[in-house]
Amino acid sequence: MADSTAPSVADEILQRDILPTIFPGPPSATPVVVLVAGQPGAGRGRVAARIAATEGATALSGDELRAFHPITQSEHLLSGEQQQEVATATAGWLRDCLRYARTNGHSVVLEGAFTDAAVVRGTAAQFAAAGFGTRVAVVGARRADSLLAVLSHYLRNVQASNPATYTSRSAHDAGFGGTRALVAAIEADPAADRLTVVDGRGDIVFDAARHDAGAFAGASAALAVAQGGRMSRLESTQWLSELHHVTAFAQSQRRLPRDVAETLVELHEIALSEVIPQLHVPAGARFAEMTARTTSARLAALRESLVGPVQPDAAAPVVVPAGPERGGISR
Repeated sequence: MADSTAPSVADEILQRDILPTIFPGPPSATPVVVLVAGQPGAGRGRVAARIAATEGATALSGDELRAFHPITQSEHLLSGEQQQEVATATAGWLRDCLRYARTNGHSVVLEGAFTDAAVVRGTAAQFAAAGFGTRVAVVGARRADSLLAVLSHYLRNVQASNPATYTSRSAHDAGFGGTRALVAAIEADPAADRLTVVDGRGDIVFDAARHDAGAFAGASAALAVAQGGRMSRLESTQWLSELHHVTAFAQSQRRLPRDVAETLVELHEIALSEVIPQLHVPAGARFAEMTARTTSARLAALRESLVGPVQPDAAAPVVVPAGPERGGISR
């Protein structure tokens, strides 16, 4: 639909479909805005949904809003131009939904990478001026977990022939580092009434209300522990299993975007250097040795595929520096 995001059409979709669906109930008696931050693949959506249920708030995300775009109903993978069209419309709808919530007193939970602390500070200030309580919740997931989740979600959509966008490693890592910078900024100069840090398992590892200049001391340390925590044996086994399924499907494809192939290489390097050693099995155990050999062989094959230039498939999904949350090719 060529004119599907023309201002008049986009506003019609907003008024007719989005606002009645997203905000079906009355305003909140004591409205609150919660900004849920974390790198792509960290599990922000799960944390946002849980907080929304606790606060009686509406959870907002670009993934949910993009589903209202007519183009996303197509059974075909989206072109780069269509991806940009959807992204532009979604950004506008998200902005309009936030304005509607702030103006009408609806509690709202918004998830995003939030790599710019100034944006968080400005958003919190706008809602505070409208009489809202303000809270920032940060998801501290391990980089290995979120990087695999991003890749897995992308390939799962490719496998299902769904519209697929891939979050580049640079965008992922900007979110990972930006999360640390955000917490450090809020710890030094509180920008919200409450700051919460949640680890990758969903457990709260820091939670404090603003009452004086030092109220959020220790938040950065809590985040660093969460992002750098060791995997349990079960977590390591599940991670390796997911990597196996992801790799098997990826290698069955005629061609892969280069960044996807490079991410697979890095994930296998992470498997050998970080994950397999965390299996917590006796030295020389057969399972660990076999897993290491298999992983090394796959890594060699993946590196070999990158020796020559990897040409993107014209029919393949376009890699763009933004993407959805988590997923699992084997789940």
